[in-house]
Amino acid sequence: MSLRDELLKAGLVSADKAKKLDADTRKQDHQRKKSQASAVEEAAQQAEVRRQAEAEAARKRERDRQLNLEREAEKQRRERAARAQQLIDSHRLNNPDAEILYNFLDSDGHWIRAIRVLPPQRKGLAMGRLAIVRGDRHEFDFPLVPQEIALKLAEFAPERVLLLHPESDGSEAESEMNDRSETS
Repeated sequence: MSLRDELLKAGLVSADKAKKLDADTRKQDHQRKKSQASAVEEAAQQAEVRRQAEAEAARKRERDRQLNLEREAEKQRRERAARAQQLIDSHRLNNPDAEILYNFLDSDGHWIRAIRVLPPQRKGLAMGRLAIVRGDRHEFDFPLVPQEIALKLAEFAPERVLLLHPESDGSEAESEMNDRSETS
């Protein structure tokens, strides 16, 4: 027997009051269960919102990181280009009075019509003491530079070095020229 039944039997509580107490108890239980369910649901929603916010923050961090990498790469590319141009301009050996046309293939394998060189420059190119590099002044800017400068350029801007023969002492070229003159 329950406490309610005992109180009713003893006459301490009326039947209407007992029913009202039962109804209030059921309502409170229902509200408690309902609030627990809504609290769990609300916690789940908050967790989902938090997860989405964290995912969005991670995407933004990754996008920012990529942008920073791209900016840094562009900055380094510009610095290398400026360094290469400064190196080329400060060691350019082209002579406006040169009359000998020197033809060569560029790095893409296309024929370049000609650059004008002096006889010692032509010999220096053949012996690997001079190199032809790509300048920035215009499309047909091909400066002559010493071998050391071309080697430095090859370290950080290899696309700039168009022609650099292996270094030789010139004895092979002289013997070929002597052979040609003897056969003529």
